[in-house]
Amino acid sequence: MAGDAPAELIALAVVLCRFAQYLAASVLMGSALFFVYALPTAGPGSAAELRWSKPLLAGAASLLALATLAGLLAQTALLAGSWTEALTADSLGAVVTQMDLGKAAIVRAACAVIAAIGALALPRGRTLWLTAGGLGALAVASFGWMGHGVATEGGVHAPHLAADIVHSLAAAGWVGALAAFVGLLAPRGQDFARIAATAEALRRFSPVGIILVAALAVTGLINAWYIVGTDIGAALHSAYGQLLALKLALFGGMLALAALHRQRSVPALAARVAAQVLSQDDALASLRRSVVIEALLGFAVLAVVAWFGMLEPPMAMTMPM
Repeated sequence: MAGDAPAELIALAVVLCRFAQYLAASVLMGSALFFVYALPTAGPGSAAELRWSKPLLAGAASLLALATLAGLLAQTALLAGSWTEALTADSLGAVVTQMDLGKAAIVRAACAVIAAIGALALPRGRTLWLTAGGLGALAVASFGWMGHGVATEGGVHAPHLAADIVHSLAAAGWVGALAAFVGLLAPRGQDFARIAATAEALRRFSPVGIILVAALAVTGLINAWYIVGTDIGAALHSAYGQLLALKLALFGGMLALAALHRQRSVPALAARVAAQVLSQDDALASLRRSVVIEALLGFAVLAVVAWFGMLEPPMAMTMPM
């Protein structure tokens, strides 16, 4: 239709909406659960005393709801060929009722709206964190129905979809925890009690982080087997394969920083807390910088995933018709 946006701009809108959904759902789930397992229930350093904890979850839930609905409209426009056609009841109804990604979007939007209401209505505390974390986990799991795993046919459909879902949950757990750590480390001139609580949070996150990385590695290999196959060289000649390589490079950077935290920064901070030799920002300065970089790498990974999720995987291009 004359005057409507070209397909490339519609596709870009889909990618941007996907990235916003991935980021918002990760913060909603990962940060809320981080408040439960890594921070004290009450007192200095607890999530209940962090003024930004509720706005963080409310903002993430609101962004998730808006990005999901906008993404549903953009995806409909991409399938229908124009924004004008996407606004018709027939086009939207077909995507919502007949396509897995449309049904998943409705579930995800509902989870986001309920989480936003809960974040505004409930007081800061365990009930809010568990409610937001649970709804966030459902939203993250729904991403499996807009990925390549849901399109896999035959006997491998269920394991591929399950691997996709676990991969998404593990990634959200990591990225959401990083967002929370940035919030914890950002204030300067913190008192001893808050620094001690942050050091304890780092210690508690350490085994959780190992589990998340292991889950990402195993499910990543499973997904690569189904999507890329064994001919890695041929896959690297495709746009999908090149973006996958970029994702792995970014993931490697996150792993390197996580290992640095585990081996050096966390023990050093714990030792200084135990000896009570903290001096203003010195104890957190280097850790703050590396965690911010790790979080930015995590956000970049989500952006890459949003991009190559729109591309044809190498295995699909080589399958006989």
